[in-house]
Amino acid sequence: MCIRDSFEVYSPNITSLYSQVFWKGLDPVDLPADIVHRYAGKGMAVVGVELDQGRRTPAGDVSVPINVAYNHHFESNMVGTKSKMSKLRFSGPHDPRIRQMESAMGHRLPSTEEHWVVEDLAPGNTIPTSQSFGGANGGEVRKSYHGYAPGFAQVIDSPTQFQITPMQIDTWNRDRMNVTGPTKFVPGPLPRNSLAPADAEYSGLLECPVTTRLHKQIDGGYITTGSGQCTDQIVTASECFGAAASTFGSDRNFTNTEGSDPTKPVGCSARSDGTDPSLVHVFYNKNTQSAECGSGATTLAGSTASLVTVDVSLKGTQAHITLTGPSNVWFGVGFNASAMKDQPWAIVIDGSGNVTERRLADQSPGALLPSTLTVLSSTTKGSLRTVKLGTTESHPHFAFDISRDASLPFINAIGNGPTLAYHKNKDIGTLALLPVDGAGACLCANQPAPFGQGKGKFVYQPVKAQPADTGSGTIGFGNVCQPEPRTDMLAMKNPTCDVRTYTGGQTACHHMFSLLDADQEIPWTDQPLVYHLKFRFWVQPYNASYHSNVGRSTWGIASPVEYDVPKCGEGVLGCAQQPDGNWVHTIRGTYSGGGKLVAAHFHCHAPTCLSVAMYRCDKSVAVCNETVGELLCMERPVYGGTGQIDRKDMDEPGFILQPPCLWGSSEQGLEPPPDTDPTKYTLHSVKTSNATNGHHGEMAWQQMYIV
Repeated sequence: MCIRDSFEVYSPNITSLYSQVFWKGLDPVDLPADIVHRYAGKGMAVVGVELDQGRRTPAGDVSVPINVAYNHHFESNMVGTKSKMSKLRFSGPHDPRIRQMESAMGHRLPSTEEHWVVEDLAPGNTIPTSQSFGGANGGEVRKSYHGYAPGFAQVIDSPTQFQITPMQIDTWNRDRMNVTGPTKFVPGPLPRNSLAPADAEYSGLLECPVTTRLHKQIDGGYITTGSGQCTDQIVTASECFGAAASTFGSDRNFTNTEGSDPTKPVGCSARSDGTDPSLVHVFYNKNTQSAECGSGATTLAGSTASLVTVDVSLKGTQAHITLTGPSNVWFGVGFNASAMKDQPWAIVIDGSGNVTERRLADQSPGALLPSTLTVLSSTTKGSLRTVKLGTTESHPHFAFDISRDASLPFINAIGNGPTLAYHKNKDIGTLALLPVDGAGACLCANQPAPFGQGKGKFVYQPVKAQPADTGSGTIGFGNVCQPEPRTDMLAMKNPTCDVRTYTGGQTACHHMFSLLDADQEIPWTDQPLVYHLKFRFWVQPYNASYHSNVGRSTWGIASPVEYDVPKCGEGVLGCAQQPDGNWVHTIRGTYSGGGKLVAAHFHCHAPTCLSVAMYRCDKSVAVCNETVGELLCMERPVYGGTGQIDRKDMDEPGFILQPPCLWGSSEQGLEPPPDTDPTKYTLHSVKTSNATNGHHGEMAWQQMYIV
């Protein structure tokens, strides 16, 4: 059957500024009316798809270079009259439907608020009522072949609409690059965590580095100590900075630095700012010949906000305490306690500003104590009262201790009226009293989980002073690395396996996130990039005696999809230096398949991808690998700028197309579809990457089409 039609579909507009990620489900669009009419009540066989990104102009469509807007990946669905697109609304990031849906996805969900899904209105229909399209769906999408051998197709009954969920990253230097292309790549501003070298032909943004706009919150405990050394060290700068943010409170500001300094403790340490107690200076020290925790400290300071804002400055055993609460009712703070039954020393300020000291009791105001505090000032501003107090060095009720109080628990409450009585609200807080001088207090891991089991989340915090920064959201860390022989990731201690070591990849890239650090302005805010994705579908009338419908399955050999390519050197696992001086990093994975293969698309990213090979072993083979296995498919990307791509506007240096593996009939010179039945066979894949430089978020995702 040689008869075929083609038609084109445009996505809704995609709009972004430099450094922004665009990743959301777009509204469905109608297919051309003549196509809907032609295939009404019939099956349509999609035998191939082409894709480009472009701007619609009066002179026609103009392609947008991929070094201007990088296609990280897309997913898409076509529905017919017997199915429809529905938008799910999630209850929040912990909605159980999210975990259920992501377990079957490689790239996970773009949002924990909403998601477009296909609703099948005719289960059991003789031919499919919808189809998804997503092979070779990233930076390799243009010019990669998205089709099947004759007789194979994606079949859909009575097609009507198309919906796409693109993930694009804006890398366009508005001052130095031409949006109409072809254009030589010139990098714009990059965050400190970018791994791209200065002369790279690609932007470090497309690898989704973790930036200082993204705050890491790690599950599990940390402890702060002002003496000695940590029993369990925090092992990476990324974990150190995330631990500081989660331990010392979201109401504090942070400067994060890493380096090698023998005057600071090894690992993670923190100091309070001498002028602003709400500012914490965090340092990750790589030097192993270092000072003890808290050594040389003579002054501690800290600030935190609960129901009452508490500021404490401590020199020796003498403290200056500032409490801020409501001006017209009483409020109080009890130090070194988690409940009234701990009988803490408490400071109570009534609605007139009078200060008293008490020894609290369980569910009781306890006993009034002799006054030992000096009131340095008491002021009101609006609805708030601020009282500054001083203690003597020989304080009889509670002795602050510079070596003990790095982390000081407290209780606080506010009343209904001006006189001390039963509280209106109560809360528990922790005050981090950190050295202002000296070596800094140590932040230590408390019974840390084994590598690969560290979990947590990322919270994007937009910069309020930058109106263009419209990103928001909390992203759970869902990467899971399996032990050998399933993957190499745990043996290699790949950073992508554990939230504590995670420094970049898709988890750090969500809709409208800026991939610049918080102290970097988003540039060119007056020049948004507006474009669309364009699909061309090649189709035939469905013939049940000729067409076999293909389905999609995906297999990963990383976490399970993404991983970091290390900057190779001597002694780095998986690394081998080539005769030309470049380094190659290799990973392997063994897994079960399913079905007979019709097409294989090995999804990987341009800056680093070199090859992916898939092998098949009989189930009786004890260890399946490339030595004993039968080679089913080897894919090597074609890089732009090498003269091998026929369209100059898509022949961009450093970017790729990925020729797929196809199976079919011997009449077309093809091998028959190989069986990957998991009861009979084991599969093994080997992936190689250019590792002369390091890379965040590389993909090892095998997108298979099977019958």
